[in-house]
Amino acid sequence: MTLDVTALNLRDLTSCGGCAAKADASLLKLLRAAAYDQQGIDTLIGLAAPDDAAVTAINETTSLVTTIDFFPPVVSDPFDYGYVSALNSLSDIYAMGGLAKTALLVCGFPKEIQDSEIAACVSGAAAACKEAGVEILGGHTVRISEPIFGLAATGYVNPTQIWRKTGIQSGDLLMLSKALGVGVLLSTRHASDETMALEQMKISNLGARNSLADLGTAVHAVTDVTGFGLIGHLSEMLGGFALDAQVQLPSQAVLPQAQVLFESGRRTSADARNREAIDREVLGLTGSNSQAALFDPQTNGGLLASIDPAFEFQLVEQGFVTVGKVVTGSGKIEVLSIAN
Repeated sequence: MTLDVTALNLRDLTSCGGCAAKADASLLKLLRAAAYDQQGIDTLIGLAAPDDAAVTAINETTSLVTTIDFFPPVVSDPFDYGYVSALNSLSDIYAMGGLAKTALLVCGFPKEIQDSEIAACVSGAAAACKEAGVEILGGHTVRISEPIFGLAATGYVNPTQIWRKTGIQSGDLLMLSKALGVGVLLSTRHASDETMALEQMKISNLGARNSLADLGTAVHAVTDVTGFGLIGHLSEMLGGFALDAQVQLPSQAVLPQAQVLFESGRRTSADARNREAIDREVLGLTGSNSQAALFDPQTNGGLLASIDPAFEFQLVEQGFVTVGKVVTGSGKIEVLSIAN
């Protein structure tokens, strides 16, 4: 029997959608150890010190950036699902300072879904890629029990202009390009909340990447905020350095309706996991609703950059918000009171 997909919400076909479906950090660490042997001579960034994407040297002025990302449906409409999935995949290349050029589709759908709906998903991805100047070259499609969709993307970056997630410096400001709260909005399953979340997820990080690239060497570290939440991805940025991060979210760093939901006590299913996964000391957590955005999983979330504070105003003019600073310390995160 074929499902009536005209009345079907794609999110009904999965137990956990978007970047909230990311595997736990502990499993990723285990898998990295299982796959890693030794780093090749041309590998600039690989499993030895993993980042948002891999980087391979081509010549003195060009390096290849490669990544793959896919997830179960995060929105109800197939076109929107493909569009957001594509943007989320390309974001990893932007977080490395690169520009995406080509992509392969990664498609998995249950047999009950009509071919026209799968084609709509691919059309959404194609639209997002066209806007980004990315050519889709092919892909692979399988039949599975729950839908998944994404891209294996390739781009280029000058090897002298690669951004790592672990290059933070004492005195840096932490700046975020997109407001938090997509996860909790999607958790309600209300059409109005999904619309607000979709509007945020459909913002490409290419513009934020270009704004950061204009700062040159003032950008010290970058990552994109996705399934582990702001605190989880910030923890990765700290690495093993003797530095602390002081976090203070201004009101504009959280989507207004999302903050209303947080204040009501609403959380996503990933909230507890994201809290438990932090493997460093986090001071200032009170369990208050006002801090919930710190652990909210994002899908195609914004770029989080650690920059020279002299360039704060320039990024604020480009839509970034300051969410913290880096100081000398012992590797801990301190959550300060929420700024107004």
